[in-house]
Amino acid sequence: MKNEIKIYIGITILLAADLILYLTNGISFAGNIIDRLLFWIWFIGTFYIVFKYVRKKWAKIYGMTLVGLTALSLFPMGVPILTITAFAITSENSQKIDNEIRIFGTAKSVIGRPYISVVKNYWIFEKEVGGMDYDFEINNKYYNLKDSKSIKRLPNSEDGKVRLEFEFKDGKIIKTAHNNV
Repeated sequence: MKNEIKIYIGITILLAADLILYLTNGISFAGNIIDRLLFWIWFIGTFYIVFKYVRKKWAKIYGMTLVGLTALSLFPMGVPILTITAFAITSENSQKIDNEIRIFGTAKSVIGRPYISVVKNYWIFEKEVGGMDYDFEINNKYYNLKDSKSIKRLPNSEDGKVRLEFEFKDGKIIKTAHNNV
């Protein structure tokens, strides 16, 4: 087996492991640049491998399988393909709170309800430790993350959950990250 195929298989396994860990446990590489870079390398590598080895039977089967799975993903309202496209194209606006915690607005699916994800950094990996509602209500006005003037991390609650204080032009609000987002 050629080295480029071994590298492609390694990248595919790494991408699949990253996806499974993220969807099941909220664990991913630190930041989102590595995730996106890994995805784009895999995506471009797929075209390279399939077109370079198009005369081989396994490459034809693999290419047709990918095309077939992509077509099948369009049937359930296109949610899988839209989710992949949204991940690959959109950028995430995250705010680093301190050396350990960062937050960003997200949704796990294009039809999912958005929420604020609270992520804890573990060197090259990070884990989602909780989330909170996307909107903040102060004096019958609604704000979101981009409207905040400042965000401070408060001491963790008694059960170890992350607490944050958000300051807006109309006041402050304290939110605790919860696990069932």
